[in-house]
Amino acid sequence: MIVRPKKRAPVHKFSGDEPTPKPQAQPFSFPAPIRGWVLDDSLANPQAGGASILDNWICTSTGIRARGGKQKYATLDAAVSSLFTYKSGVTETFFGATATKIYDITTIADPDVVPSAAITGQTDGYYSYEQFGTAGGDYLYAVNGTDSPQLYDGSAWTAITGVSSPAITGVTPSELSHVWSFANRLFFVRKDTKTAWYLPVDSIGGAASEFSLAGIFKKGGSLLFGATWSLDAGDGLDDKCVFVSTEGEAAVYEGTNPGSASTWGKVGVYQITKPLGKNATMQAGGDLLVATELGIVPISEAVRRDVASLSLGAVSSKIAPYWQKQAGVLSTHPWEVLKWPQKNIMIVSQPASDTDEGSCLVANLQTGSWSRITGWVTRCLGYFDEYGYFGSADSAVYKMEVGGSDDGANYTCTYLGQHESLGAVGMQKTITQARASFQSSTPILPKVSAQTDFSQITSGIPASPISTDIDVWDVGKWDIAKWDIGGAVTTNSLWTSVGKTGHVVAPEVQLTFGYAAVPVVELVSIDVEFHVGARVA
Repeated sequence: MIVRPKKRAPVHKFSGDEPTPKPQAQPFSFPAPIRGWVLDDSLANPQAGGASILDNWICTSTGIRARGGKQKYATLDAAVSSLFTYKSGVTETFFGATATKIYDITTIADPDVVPSAAITGQTDGYYSYEQFGTAGGDYLYAVNGTDSPQLYDGSAWTAITGVSSPAITGVTPSELSHVWSFANRLFFVRKDTKTAWYLPVDSIGGAASEFSLAGIFKKGGSLLFGATWSLDAGDGLDDKCVFVSTEGEAAVYEGTNPGSASTWGKVGVYQITKPLGKNATMQAGGDLLVATELGIVPISEAVRRDVASLSLGAVSSKIAPYWQKQAGVLSTHPWEVLKWPQKNIMIVSQPASDTDEGSCLVANLQTGSWSRITGWVTRCLGYFDEYGYFGSADSAVYKMEVGGSDDGANYTCTYLGQHESLGAVGMQKTITQARASFQSSTPILPKVSAQTDFSQITSGIPASPISTDIDVWDVGKWDIAKWDIGGAVTTNSLWTSVGKTGHVVAPEVQLTFGYAAVPVVELVSIDVEFHVGARVA
């Protein structure tokens, strides 16, 4: 038998002139940040759907949408301190207040001209207000703890004193600083005391009775505000009356008549940390949300948790580091909270100094996801004719989510995702290109990029798209303007060269707006293409 040697595979030798094989490109998709602005995730292993920067976007259940602009609605004689609304049947009246005056701003002929004041001679413009209905009609109370309470009946204001008609006796009316209703009664806080005062059932005047919490609050301070808390979403027998002090103690009572031990009893006293303002509350279903130094705290959580762990149950827990920092430095003016049902959002004012650029916070009421709006100096908040408004330090009242500019100025929507390893932990990666997918019916010029290695410095601001003013009703020309420009929603998705290298990557998307039409733009996802390099030493 003849044994032959096995054949060997030929060995290929590189001549030195042949190109080195390129690593294959890999794809990765980032979902839109439906979890919103998230600052409490692990930096090394964040959950999907969060953003480390989310300015001028509003979270939806499917993505994030570009916010609308602001438009000057009215001009008052000084910085706007309060906004409040009266509604009876189909009649709705809107009021704005400064430190010395109250204005009826329901109908404004010229937003740059100060209207005639409905009330003058006031000494404090920060009001608490409550609408209350009786057999005699619907009434609006406004109190500030310094001047006589003002009562509006749908046509005229009346300064309430001990001898007016109607009148409040038993307490000095000008010392009443907060008003709310509970069990068909009007309750008031007497400024800088631990006492509440209440009127007879279904009454807007009469002899006020005192209810003291001096032995209830143990941390000092004074009674700041009161509110109603319910275990369900309605108005019924399970409603409870909550009294909150300036030091963050919440005393909860149940019953109908504080003057009767048989029909009134204390449920408990709970710690919620210091509240940020007497108007910084919101009803969510039956629960009462209170903006505090720790965050927005539901009373239902305060009952179940110790104050040390209360921040974990706060509605604003995802942005806790930012919230608590802002609460520590923005104490010049009280904060306020506005519920906007039509937009399914909650807005929280952050009234900084008069010269600060200004910002406010927005949360989706359905998902609880947060974002921030910049360029809005929200001194106070109001709701009128199904729109949100804010009063500013520049003496103006602005309408929110109107048009595509901030009263003529451009604004930029900025999203920076959380840094991720793209499935290649410890490996250096080069992002060659990226694309953002939008659902849009208005022109956009998106700037899509990326940041690496935990950088929070975003790239330059992009330009605004071509103006669509010609397509706005009452501005565009007949037979030229496209009146249905905002009707057809299409997908916008284009690849953009990036060229960024690092071991962790965060997608970046920016849009600038500066035209009259309201932007209809929703970010759905961001795709990237990358190459894996050497392992990071």
